[in-house]
Amino acid sequence: MIGDRIKEMRLQKRYSITRLAEKAQISKSYLSQIEKGSNSNPSLQMLHKIAASLGTSVDYLIDETNEHIEANPYITEEWMELLSKAIGQGMTKEDFIEFYQYLSFKKNLQAVKDSKH
Repeated sequence: MIGDRIKEMRLQKRYSITRLAEKAQISKSYLSQIEKGSNSNPSLQMLHKIAASLGTSVDYLIDETNEHIEANPYITEEWMELLSKAIGQGMTKEDFIEFYQYLSFKKNLQAVKDSKH
């Protein structure tokens, strides 16, 4: 089921198995095993990498009833690759939220400083 969905999306994107493996930063043989069903229980981290590389969600890959939702058109392939790399290195959603809050705070602080001058 998961492998079929990954293969279907890969073919829709016109990616070879080699290209998707490179984008997801996983081995071609591992991806092939998932697609063929010989590895029917890939790790969540690997699914995140594959989903990000395909511009979809892990939920879509694992849930047969889920409809595919294309990635936001403002999120480019470059952004997806960056996100995939960060997740692959262990960055969590909470880490992203914390970093976003830090940047917002820093920008607001700078705006206050600029308004005083």
